[in-house]
Amino acid sequence: MNELTKRILTASILVPLVLFLIFKSQIGFLILVGIGGVIVGYEFTKLSKMEPLLLWLVMALIFIVPHALTNIFHISHYSITMYLLPLLYLSTAFWFKNLFLVFNYPNKKPKNTELRKATNLFLLITPLTFLPILQTQSVAIILLLLFIVWGADSFAYFTGKAFGKHKLAPNLSGGKTIEGVVGGLIGVLLITGIWMFVTENTNYGFLLLALITGIFSVIGDLYESIYKREAGVKDSGNILPGHGGMFDRLDGLLAATPIFSIVLIALNL
Repeated sequence: MNELTKRILTASILVPLVLFLIFKSQIGFLILVGIGGVIVGYEFTKLSKMEPLLLWLVMALIFIVPHALTNIFHISHYSITMYLLPLLYLSTAFWFKNLFLVFNYPNKKPKNTELRKATNLFLLITPLTFLPILQTQSVAIILLLLFIVWGADSFAYFTGKAFGKHKLAPNLSGGKTIEGVVGGLIGVLLITGIWMFVTENTNYGFLLLALITGIFSVIGDLYESIYKREAGVKDSGNILPGHGGMFDRLDGLLAATPIFSIVLIALNL
């Protein structure tokens, strides 16, 4: 079985599961996001050679502390939202910093201290906490985010295979091409246009939102490639046949989510 077939089969299982949980189970979706976050954290720990204890401290800070504040100490959801809002700004700044990093690699690399590794992991995983919030606010909006990320990846993959000639970031990814990225972004705009038609939303700000989000989903992929290059591996893991590891599958979403959320707020969409 070739890699493309494995990729399609894996997606044919995961995509319906994610969509089912988004529509039918907030708790189920929350659990799925948590599992994904822990696996990404584990793979990041292996790639960066971070002290394993720091992984669990970071996971506790991201997933357990907000839950404990709400349910044990009875701090209001409004206060928790105020706790998450600064994290949204920090995550956004983190990805703008990574934009600079990926296009200056190998001259610029992530700092290799344990504190920096833990901080990077914290800011890397934090966007996953925004996904259940988006789900509770609007199923249509979280679907748009996922369609943008999935569309950017899929359109870029097939466009790059068909027309790719010019490497986007040869120091990081031998497979990514400028033609593929352009194809991915065109696909994102088409998908968003269809979403606007189906949801009867005529605010063209969503096209700008989709374009910016699609660009950062590519940055997420390239940022992960830094760690894979430094570790000398092709994939972050092998848990998802045809896709590699969970980090390989979620890298674009990790970068896209805070950017999507901040632009959503900025454009008042």
